[in-house]
Amino acid sequence: MQQMILKTRAYAAAVASFLAAAGVVFAQGGRGGPPIVSPEVGADRRVTFRLRAPNATAVTLNGEWKGGSNVAMTKDDSGVWSVVTDPIAPESWFYSFSVDGVRLNDPSNPRNNVLFVPGAESADLAIADIPHGDLRQVWYASPTMKEQRRMLVYTPPGYDKSKMAYPVLYLLHGWGGDEEEWTNAGYVPQIMDHLLADKKIKPMLVVMPNGHPNQQAAPHVAPTDAGTALPTPQVSEMHTRLSAQGMLDDVIPFIEANYRVKPDRENRAIAGLSMGGEQASYIGLNHLDKFAWIGTFSGAFVMLPGRTAPGRGDTSVGGSVLDQNFSKLSAADNSKIHLLYVSCGTDDSLIKANRDFKEWLKSRNVKFVDVETPGYAHVWRYWRVSLIDFTPRLFR
Repeated sequence: MQQMILKTRAYAAAVASFLAAAGVVFAQGGRGGPPIVSPEVGADRRVTFRLRAPNATAVTLNGEWKGGSNVAMTKDDSGVWSVVTDPIAPESWFYSFSVDGVRLNDPSNPRNNVLFVPGAESADLAIADIPHGDLRQVWYASPTMKEQRRMLVYTPPGYDKSKMAYPVLYLLHGWGGDEEEWTNAGYVPQIMDHLLADKKIKPMLVVMPNGHPNQQAAPHVAPTDAGTALPTPQVSEMHTRLSAQGMLDDVIPFIEANYRVKPDRENRAIAGLSMGGEQASYIGLNHLDKFAWIGTFSGAFVMLPGRTAPGRGDTSVGGSVLDQNFSKLSAADNSKIHLLYVSCGTDDSLIKANRDFKEWLKSRNVKFVDVETPGYAHVWRYWRVSLIDFTPRLFR
């Protein structure tokens, strides 16, 4: 682990040295000139991006909105590079700069690489004048992982003054994320506040644990030597099995001992995106005595235990793997499953795996809600849409 940290620091130092040579001023003000505003969203939804890098020879903008790739920026006499975009649709978008070929988050943006464009379509992501819940950072003992671990817990408005017990949604992140991902990129507090204010959902707790057995907490909280490369089948199996055990033996007991929640299957839901969707399905469908509500958004069923290493671009999941992992599931379980929600964008690389999973469910006569949405790939925009569609169906 120490070696990995040293390598990371060496790489960071090398990048910092390069950017210093390019003249990137991280304060974006002070000695380099007046403070820079970036991004700046106009009333017409045109957005101005700026970066002070007087010694750079080429700077481009890369955003995930349509037409946002490799947008050339121009430098003024003070060394500030800028570009004004065409109107961008209301949404929360990721972006970055490329400074002479080196990727850089926006040092003038408190959210680093997130552009929020207000509008009707993004209203559920905005902080509004409505009652707000709380987001709690919680450390808990995990005998399964033999360590202290961290999770985030959203409690609805009025929780502390109320005496009522609440249902719980256990919400899981993807392979590249951690316990903070659903709040930082998924806007869970804002979404839940809006849905509650609009009376579209039941008041509930949302529990967001870290789904990596080899990671106590988000890397900025507890540095780790866990890699970011795509996992091998052996690593996938470890993540799935240990995360399931940790959920059942550590997370749920801690929540039910420390929060006012309803401790029965009728009031427990589990859902997740990508790896978290695969884990939610594995945990929920194998423990219908614990969960009545299950959701998977762009589920990475290629990570199920027993699947061999796929060929390049192969996201299929054979029936034998599904038989192995859900051997007891049958039509007789339909009375126990109040909701099995399966969503995936049709442009997602995992659409084949999701369709294989759904065909297998049909072969077992297991009922589910099938949501396929054109125009969405493996992106946060879709997982937020899925959450907004999924949560109003819970605890009814």
